[in-house]
Amino acid sequence: MLKEKKIIVRIFFFKAFLFFTAFIFASCSKKISQEQVQYKDFSEFEFKGKILSGKKIQTSYASQFCIYEYQDGISLIDISGKEKYLVVPKEKYSDELKESAKVNAVIPRGIENIYLASSSAYSLWDALGAEEKLGFSSIKEDDWYISKASNAMKSGKLVYAGKYRMPDYELLLKSGCKLAIESTMILHVPKVKEKLEQLGISVFTDYSSYEDNPLGRLEWIKVYGEISGCQEKALSFFDSQVELLKNDAPSKKITASYFYINNRGMAIVRGSENYISNMLRYAGAEYLCPKIKKDSELKSRPTFSVSMEEFYKACKSADFLFYDGNIDSSCASLSMLKEKNPLLAEFDAVKKANVWCAKKTIYQDTAQIPKIILDVNKIFSASGEEEITFFERIK
Repeated sequence: MLKEKKIIVRIFFFKAFLFFTAFIFASCSKKISQEQVQYKDFSEFEFKGKILSGKKIQTSYASQFCIYEYQDGISLIDISGKEKYLVVPKEKYSDELKESAKVNAVIPRGIENIYLASSSAYSLWDALGAEEKLGFSSIKEDDWYISKASNAMKSGKLVYAGKYRMPDYELLLKSGCKLAIESTMILHVPKVKEKLEQLGISVFTDYSSYEDNPLGRLEWIKVYGEISGCQEKALSFFDSQVELLKNDAPSKKITASYFYINNRGMAIVRGSENYISNMLRYAGAEYLCPKIKKDSELKSRPTFSVSMEEFYKACKSADFLFYDGNIDSSCASLSMLKEKNPLLAEFDAVKKANVWCAKKTIYQDTAQIPKIILDVNKIFSASGEEEITFFERIK
C-alpha cells in the first residue's frame, strides 16, 4: 500500500512538472511573438467615417515595413509596427486627416520638395526616376559618393538644408517643404522631429538600416514607390534586380571576413547577422567573425570591437578579407595594412594578396546591392577583376 502511494505521489509531481514546464514555455513563446511584428494579409481602416478594406503588398525579404493598399488610391505604410503613414492622392489630402486617421503623418502621393536626411534612400528614388522630387539634402556635395546626387547639388537641383540634427528650418519653411525623410538617427534628437512637425513638415522615418537581409534594404524601393506614385516601377525594378542574383555560387568553399582597424588598434568587425556579412553569404562565402558573449547586442549594433588576438584567432584562415574603406581609407597597400598590426601579416588572405577595400559608395547606393553582391562573387571566382565597381584590391 505504501509503495502504491509513493508511485501516485511521483506521478502527481511528474505531471505537475510537465504542466509547469509547458506553462513556462508557452509564456516565453508568447513573449517572443509579441516582439515580432505580425502583419495580416488584409486590414480594415477607417477613412472619413468609411471602413476601407486593404490588401497587403507582398514582401519577399524586408521585415521592417508593410504596405496595405485600399480603394480610392489610398495606402497605409506600417513601419516596424511603430509608425503608420497614410498615403493619399493629392486631391484627397487635407491637414485634418492626420488626427482623424490616427497616423503619424498623411502624405500626398507624388509630393515634391522633400528634405532627404537618409542618404541611403537617394539611389532608390533615382532608380524610380523620381529623384527630382527630392529638393533638399542633409549631406553636403562633397559627402555624396553617388555622382548623380553630387551633380544635382552642384547644379542647384538638390540644396543643402543642414544636418539632420540641425536642419535649416527657415529655408525649408520658405521653400514650401512638407516632408522630411529621416534615418533612425532622428530618434536621438526628438526635439528636431517635434520642431519640424510644428512647422507643418511631416517626418517619415526610414527603418531600412534595421534590415539584416541586404535584399530587404533594397525592397524599401516599394515604400518609396508608394510615396512617389511609381508603384509599378518599384515592383519591376525590385524583381529585375533580384533576378540578377540567380547565378551559381563559387564551386569551392570560400571563407571571408569584413573589418577595419580603429585608432586604438582594435579590429572593428561586422556582426554575423549584419547585412554586410549576409551580402558575403549571398556571394557564396562562409562569414568568419569572432564571437561575443552578448549575442543579443548584435541586433542593435552593426559592428563591434575585438582585440587583434581575438580577430586573428577567428579569421586568420579566411580566404578573403574585406577592409572597410568607408571608415578608414588609409590602407592603400598591403604594407600599410601590415603596419597597423604585425599579426595581419600572418593572415592567409594577406599572404595570398586576397585583400579588398570596400569603396564608400556601397553604403549610399542601396539600389545597387545586387551588383555589389555580384562584385563579391567575381572576386571569389577570380573573374572579371577589371569590371569590379564597388571594391578595389589592396596590393
